[in-house]
Amino acid sequence: MSGARSSALALRVEELAVERWFRDPPRLISAMATQPTVGVIQAFVLQWTKFSLQFPRWVGAIIANCPERDVIAYEVDNLMSEVVRGAQGGAGHYELLIRLGESVGLSREQVESADALPGASTFFEWLWSKARDPDWLIGFSAVNGLEILGDRNLPRRYRLATGTGLDPRPYSQSLGLSREELEFFEASDEADASHGAETLAVIVRHTLPGREGAVLAVLRDAVSRLRAMMAETWELAQSIDSSIGERS
Repeated sequence: MSGARSSALALRVEELAVERWFRDPPRLISAMATQPTVGVIQAFVLQWTKFSLQFPRWVGAIIANCPERDVIAYEVDNLMSEVVRGAQGGAGHYELLIRLGESVGLSREQVESADALPGASTFFEWLWSKARDPDWLIGFSAVNGLEILGDRNLPRRYRLATGTGLDPRPYSQSLGLSREELEFFEASDEADASHGAETLAVIVRHTLPGREGAVLAVLRDAVSRLRAMMAETWELAQSIDSSIGERS
């Protein structure tokens, strides 16, 4: 891809993320980035663990369809940092999510026995279908493209105060959680800051002339579906907080 076309596509992807996510973030993300509650964390853990469990399988399907060595190397490194060793050299992200849930009163059994909300299940099925697409770039854009939304540097470049929801500080300030309990956010914030930029670079590098529209369309769809999942999770968070308030 020529330098001019490459820059133009990168800009369009960034603007898509900014306009459809960062400029008006889902209410759950806004709460996570500013003043998270017990209900917000519990709802997030109950649903995002379901995403975390399936993520490596989606990535595996993308790898199976991809002949590009640089992309395979990126995906393997992605899996190592998020699934095997974690960005901080310890537990993978799923186990860190379990620890986070335990810090706000959820047992492992409660987390693992909970069902995905209907919107989340529909979203995961869609991601599976895209990950299995013989056109690996479509699967990569759908699954890995979401990591662009975790890049804390992107809203900053557009002078937005919006956070990604992954900064550990609001959780410590609002709920007094320890650094160990918040390691999921610390690890994710570090990993997604780099993965977001690297994902964008892969998309730009491998999008052939005439394919920009298809890539942008699947990214747009992925963001819209994630927003729907976050809206449903926000409703769960409010319900949990309401129940806690009634018991106190």
